[in-house]
Amino acid sequence: MTLSITTHPDYDNATVELKKTRDCVLGSPFVKNEGYIYLPHPSQIDPNSQEQQVRYKEFKAGAEFPDDTAKTKRTLLGKMRFDDADIELPDSLEYLRDNVDGDGTYSTTAMESSVGEALETKFHLLVTDYKGLSDVDLQSVSLADIEALDPRATVKQYPRESITNWNFSRIDGAMQLTYLQLLEIGYDFDLDTGTRDKVESYLILALDEDGNYYQQKKIVSGKSEVSEGERSYVTVNGSPLRWLPVQFVADEALNPGCLPRGYGFLHPIADACLSKYNVSAVYKEVQRNLAPTTYTSGWKAGDFEIFQEANGGRSYVATGAGAVNNMPEGVTSQILSVAMSMDDFHWYFNDADKKIQRLGGSQSSDVQMTATEADIVATDQNALLNSIATSCENAWKMSFLYCGMFEGLWSQDDLEGNSDDITVNLPRDFATPRLTVEEVRVLLEMRQARTISEAELQRQLSNGGWLVEDAMKILEELDNESPSMDLPVIGETPQNLTNNTNQQ
Repeated sequence: MTLSITTHPDYDNATVELKKTRDCVLGSPFVKNEGYIYLPHPSQIDPNSQEQQVRYKEFKAGAEFPDDTAKTKRTLLGKMRFDDADIELPDSLEYLRDNVDGDGTYSTTAMESSVGEALETKFHLLVTDYKGLSDVDLQSVSLADIEALDPRATVKQYPRESITNWNFSRIDGAMQLTYLQLLEIGYDFDLDTGTRDKVESYLILALDEDGNYYQQKKIVSGKSEVSEGERSYVTVNGSPLRWLPVQFVADEALNPGCLPRGYGFLHPIADACLSKYNVSAVYKEVQRNLAPTTYTSGWKAGDFEIFQEANGGRSYVATGAGAVNNMPEGVTSQILSVAMSMDDFHWYFNDADKKIQRLGGSQSSDVQMTATEADIVATDQNALLNSIATSCENAWKMSFLYCGMFEGLWSQDDLEGNSDDITVNLPRDFATPRLTVEEVRVLLEMRQARTISEAELQRQLSNGGWLVEDAMKILEELDNESPSMDLPVIGETPQNLTNNTNQQ
C-alpha cells in the first residue's frame, strides 16, 4: 500500500503570507536575502543581463527595510510583563513552573513565546502529552521507545506552520477537533562527515472510529517514501481519552468548528514595511541618478595622450577636493546636476510612518501623532492585548489541567470541577500613551487660566502617562508662580517666582 501525506487547503494558501511576516520580524538581512520575492527588479527589459544584474545589486543595496514589525512585537510583549504573571499550581505540578516542556523551558517563557507566535501568525498550538510520541526521536515510529522514557506530563508547542492538516467533526451535538497532523522538521547529523540529512516527521493526533484518542507517527524520506508507525493510544486511569488534549493561543476568540484563515496582528505592519522597503529602493536610485556629473568637450585626436602625459599617466578626470586636471588646449569641463523635487517621496515616507503607527506599530520615526490619534492606537492595542491575554490564560490553564489529569490528580470528566486548583493570571495594566511636553504645557496653561479644575488636570496628566506625584509637584510649582509670568519648560526650575497663593 502506498502511503501519502496530504495537507489542508487553508494550510497551502497561508504558507507564503506566514513566511512574509516571519521574514519581516527577523529583519533586513532575511528580507534582502529573498531578492526578487520582496523587491522586484526595477526593469522589465532583460533583467538577467549583466548590466541589469549590476543595477539590481545597487538597487537592493540602497533599499532600507524598517524594523517596525520586530519592534512592535517586542513592545507588545514587553507591555504584557509575563515575569509578573500570577501562576498557582498544585504541589505535584510545581515542576511545570521551571520545566513546562521537558526541555527546561520556564512556564512564563513558554507563555510569552506562545503569545509572540499568535501576534505573528494569529494562532498557536499547545499539546499536552504524557507517555506520547512527541518525545520520541524524529526518525522513530516504534512504541517500544515510549516505554524507555521517564514520562511526566508536559506541554509542547507547535507553530501554525506545523499544523498541516486538521478536521472537525460533530460529536454529541457539538463541533470537536478530531484530527491534527503536525509537521516536525529535523536533521540526521553524521558525526564522522559533519553532514546533515533533512528528516520530515509527521505526528498524528486523532480520535479513532470509536472516539478514542491516539497518536501516530509518519516519517517521510526522499520525496515519496513514507513509513508509518502503529497507533499509540493514550489512557487516563485505564480509560481511553475521549478528546484531543490540545489548546490554541490566539489573538481573538476562535469560532467553533474551524481554524482561522486570516493572519496575525503583525501581518499588515509587515506589508506596510515591505511597501516602504520597495519605495526606498526607488528613492535611492533616483538620488544616485541626480548626483552631479562631470562632462568634458572639445577633444581632438591626440588630446587623450596629451592629457595622460600632463596628469602623470592618469587616464580619467579626477573630481573632489584638491583635484587638479591639466586639460589639452581647447578641452573644457563642467559639472552638471539635475534639479528635481523629491517631495513626493518625502510625503510618502511620512504617510507610511503614520500608517504603521495607525496599525499599532511601534517605530522610531520623528512622526508625531496627536493625542487623539495616540489614544485611538493605545485603545486598539489594549483591546488586542486583553483579548490575547485572555486566550493565553485560558489555554495555559487548561493545558495545566490536562497535566494534572495525566498525573492522576483528577479524572478526564472532572476538569471543570478542579479548575480552581490552578491559577493563571497575566497583568492587565497595559501602558497608556504618554502626553508630550507641549501637551502638558497646554494643560498647565489651562489650569493657570482656571479653565479646568485641579482634579481634572490630575486626571488628564495621569491618563497621559504622567505619575500622580509628578502632577502634584507641577501643581505646587504652578501655585507658586506669578500669573503674569510665562510657564517654565518642564524639567527646569522656575527662577525668581513670587508666591501669589494669597492673590489666588
